[in-house]
Amino acid sequence: MGLLTGMASLFHLHIDSGEKKLIREEVSLSEAVEAHITWKVRLQSYVDGKSHENLDPAIICRDDQCRLGAWIHGPALNHFREFGPFHQLRADHAQFHCLAADVVNHVQANNREAAEAILKGEYQQISHKVVMALTELNSLVTQ
Repeated sequence: MGLLTGMASLFHLHIDSGEKKLIREEVSLSEAVEAHITWKVRLQSYVDGKSHENLDPAIICRDDQCRLGAWIHGPALNHFREFGPFHQLRADHAQFHCLAADVVNHVQANNREAAEAILKGEYQQISHKVVMALTELNSLVTQ
């Protein structure tokens, strides 16, 4: 049993089948997991100088600009307002975006070593937390 799944029973979170269906229609949590995993590849390519993307740290740092973030800041609150682990996911997701923007800022300042250190350290840790939380949240709404 995962952390969120265990916490769901601890918090007596009950999601009926209709609400689960609504959540699945609002956002694909499995696609969100894939998108967050893909970010590491994109950022590593950017750090390595192999990317042709024009990444803007002012946009990347906004955790409400991606599809998942828009959901977290909007409809998800209706479903999970009282669910503590959701608020941790929300904070971790915001930190994920801040660290991704920091990586880009360092690359743009020609400090690839600092970018690499963030990418392999703090970013990797927070990315893992977000992916694990999304995976467990997905299991809650697909059971």
